[in-house]
Amino acid sequence: MTIDVANDAMPISTKKNHSCTTLRITLLTLITILSCYYLWVLYKAVTPNVSIAYKAYYIKTQTLFWQPKEPNLALKIPSSLELSTKVPYLSRAGWNEDADNGARLLTSTGGFYFTLPHKVKQKVKVSITLASSLSSPLHFSVNQWHGIFAPTKQSNVFDAIIPASAFKSGDTLQTLQIKALTPLAFKLVDFAFLSKNDSHQATKPTIASPFNDQ
Repeated sequence: MTIDVANDAMPISTKKNHSCTTLRITLLTLITILSCYYLWVLYKAVTPNVSIAYKAYYIKTQTLFWQPKEPNLALKIPSSLELSTKVPYLSRAGWNEDADNGARLLTSTGGFYFTLPHKVKQKVKVSITLASSLSSPLHFSVNQWHGIFAPTKQSNVFDAIIPASAFKSGDTLQTLQIKALTPLAFKLVDFAFLSKNDSHQATKPTIASPFNDQ
């Protein structure tokens, strides 16, 4: 009778071992599938297949406004930006979200994020028009290049000449950052390629400054 009991116990033990093995394989399979899924999710989070504008606004929170009509934040030269409107290139840092009296206030360091559809091969003139006059220098940077906006005959208009080497090529997101020591109300920012007349009428050359990007 003891032998019969032992014989009966063997199939039960074998079934338990088989069940445990099956459970382990199932758990390992589930863990592997979940690991692969989360790795895929992590990869998509790091390298999302979205537009430059979407990434700058929603993911990196760099820009102030979301404008689907400018998916690449492509800045054409020449162009004139009315800052009282929702310009898609405006940085989230520095600018007031609401415009007032046809101007937008820059309270601290801020500027623009943009790409250039074509490689810049000549100097670019940038003119800024403020709502009121300004007596102190206005430092700025384009990517890693630094300069100062020079006053013009109009006390509220300032110009700067930027070399082509300051700009990046391709679809790389670029920055123009302005350092405002006091709040300034901006009305217009104009981009244009430097003409022959501008080359000798500049009131003051753009010079390097110790201003660092933020």
